[in-house]
Amino acid sequence: MRKILPYIKISICFVLCAAVCIAFPCMAFIKHDKVKAEEEAMLSVWQIDNFEGGKGSRADFLQKAGGEFSENNRCFVTVLSLSAESARLSLSEGNVPDLISYGAGIYGIENFISGYKTWCQGGYCLLSTDTNTDFSDVNSQNTVVNEGKDNLSSAAALTCGLQTAVREKSTGAYVKLINGDYKYLLGTQRDIYRLKTRGVAFTVKPITQFNDLYQNISVTTESKHVKAAKAYIEYLMSVTDSVNKLGLIAEGAVYDDEMKIMQNLSYDCKLVAPVSLETRKQIESIISDGDINMLKNLLK
Repeated sequence: MRKILPYIKISICFVLCAAVCIAFPCMAFIKHDKVKAEEEAMLSVWQIDNFEGGKGSRADFLQKAGGEFSENNRCFVTVLSLSAESARLSLSEGNVPDLISYGAGIYGIENFISGYKTWCQGGYCLLSTDTNTDFSDVNSQNTVVNEGKDNLSSAAALTCGLQTAVREKSTGAYVKLINGDYKYLLGTQRDIYRLKTRGVAFTVKPITQFNDLYQNISVTTESKHVKAAKAYIEYLMSVTDSVNKLGLIAEGAVYDDEMKIMQNLSYDCKLVAPVSLETRKQIESIISDGDINMLKNLLK
């Protein structure tokens, strides 16, 4: 027994040394992995399309920008496309993302965001397949209005003196223009691309009396990654020169086709920010009453 005792001691020492050699790298790896997890941010972005775009997906644009942003930042971006109603429901259930991209005039998110940046926009316009028209004969009888989604196309109609014009669903409106049921269509940049896709000759006149087709992005008040979220917005604002791929408008996005006339416009009155449900109802009531002066005073 005495003869083998030294060998037992040596074996025990060897095992202990081996355990230490294995444990330290493992502990270092676990620590490094923990630090890495703490440094990396998973940014969740909601894209709400409450007005029609142009020719591409705003959610895809945000996701692509997120992928590029992630290349130089310890951050991963995931984008989810939601309707305004679905977003309001999710927020009411306590599901809040890091950022929300939304159209102006939306209600129900105003208490969940902190400030905003407008990263792209659209615009209203009159369109006609009569390429010789000067738009001087536009009236409520010969014009159909694309009622849009959650945007206030009725406000655009009111400010243009077309409050009694017929309103149609978006696709139905431009089809009636093509079929000759109406000489004019009060639509948006989306209708420009619909007509271009159909190969129809047409002419465009921008509406500068009103606009609410602004796509904003905000960091939410409950985001746990505010610094990364703000950095993502800064990056997004730096790549808006490629927004013309969406058929929308932004600083630096240059057009040389029918969309050229929609750029660099000023508006008599506009709605840029999100609103409360009460304010939204007030605006809709004013429009319904046809009180253009009160609308202008509210939105000035």
